Amino acid sequence: MSIAAYNSLDFILDDYQKTLFPLSTTTILLKNNGGLFSDFVYQKILNPYEKAHSFLSQTRVYASKNGLHLRRTVKLDPVAEFYIYDLVYRNRTSFKKDFLPNRHSFGYRFDNGKPISSSLSYNDFRKQVNDASTKYKYSIKCDIATYFNSLYHHDLVAQFSNNNWAQTDIESFGQFLREANTGRSVDCLPQGLYPCKMIGSQFLKFIDNSLKIKCAESFRFMDDFYLFDNNENILNEDFLTIQQLLGEKALSLNASKTVFGESGEDDIKTKLDDIKLKLLRVRRQIIQVSGVETETKEVYSALTDEQVEYLLDLLKEPDIDEADAELVLVLLRDHGKDVLEHMHKFLERFPSLSRNIYNFSKYVHDKDSLSTLLLNFIKTGSNITEDQLFWIAKITEEHLSKTKNYSLLILALYEHSEATVISKAKILEIPETRFDMASLREEHLKVGKSDWLAWASAVGTRNDTAISRNHMLTYFAKGSPMNWLVAECIKALYPTC
Repeated sequence: MSIAAYNSLDFILDDYQKTLFPLSTTTILLKNNGGLFSDFVYQKILNPYEKAHSFLSQTRVYASKNGLHLRRTVKLDPVAEFYIYDLVYRNRTSFKKDFLPNRHSFGYRFDNGKPISSSLSYNDFRKQVNDASTKYKYSIKCDIATYFNSLYHHDLVAQFSNNNWAQTDIESFGQFLREANTGRSVDCLPQGLYPCKMIGSQFLKFIDNSLKIKCAESFRFMDDFYLFDNNENILNEDFLTIQQLLGEKALSLNASKTVFGESGEDDIKTKLDDIKLKLLRVRRQIIQVSGVETETKEVYSALTDEQVEYLLDLLKEPDIDEADAELVLVLLRDHGKDVLEHMHKFLERFPSLSRNIYNFSKYVHDKDSLSTLLLNFIKTGSNITEDQLFWIAKITEEHLSKTKNYSLLILALYEHSEATVISKAKILEIPETRFDMASLREEHLKVGKSDWLAWASAVGTRNDTAISRNHMLTYFAKGSPMNWLVAECIKALYPTC
């Protein structure tokens, strides 16, 4: 039996859960009528004779980073998201490997028609950097300050016009960047999507391929650079040259993260004890096999009693840092009760670990205690982020629907003072028929709105009665071409209705 060829739709569906705000709305629509999206993009939005259609301005979102830092980006609507994955997939052969043998870039390419694993590639990057640190006397580590937020629309289009893309793709890429960002020329490339990471990584090839760089070897993963040589003057000259090359694109290095003379991995090893080093390797292995449950179980079962005790001791530290908290959440899945006692502290101090808490929650046996803890945090927590509200909503939908606090959690998340369009959309797309959820969705379906709240509400009707669902979708579809597209996809779920 032949295996179906990998395509653009597979690309987006495989990557989607790894994105920053993976709403179910997009995957439900694409799985059931992906061809309609393709027709809408190429026959309507990108058709020069269809003046009434365009890419929509996208919704601003803020994902949590370390500490209380936020990553500013946009949540692409389903049509725009389909387009960027399809554009990059069709042009995947233009994302080429390095031309120069001593310039090494890692991650975000296709191999045999499929995207390579970014985590495996990063591990290879770290290994080669570590090996280079033993070969050369001097090194410089640096990265670009707010890289994605500083990219300029016209620089991106110009770069890919030289990448053997069809002229129609170059023009549509420019249209996408312009319209999705409401005409702003800077901060126009969305973050957290594999195809956008491919574009961002490929853009920096002008550094890798520059003959002005003289060092013996260089290594790059996205915007992180390592330079190596036995001549310190050569490295310093390269460091200045890189800044000048970046400056021509209005980019600059992050001064606080520039390190001279340190080789990275070796320095880490001198600061970590043997047990923690081994645990970090286990964590890396788990991330590599993420989604392969049988292999993951084998990795967990390989933890020694000493390693488990070490993690439990970390958990008890009152000033546990963010990296150790992540290590605990990844590795202590069989100790849900112990971790749950400290979960409120993690929620308060580490917003960027929200996805880790979501992944961990499936292994917590006492779901009622988890729901009580999350409800208490939502009601009393301070500085709650959009990221946290979104991932707690996903936990609520997937793991807490049978708990006593389920309805209270849904309401608290939806009405929270820091709730955003995207965190509310996560609630509205839940196909819940209890708690008068239909009324919440109806508020957005019946007034002609065309935004994430309306699209998610339409998707949330999929468990409603046929009469109720079709009545609302008929009027919702009249609101905009996007509404019509969403309604058609939902109707395709129920072809006999």
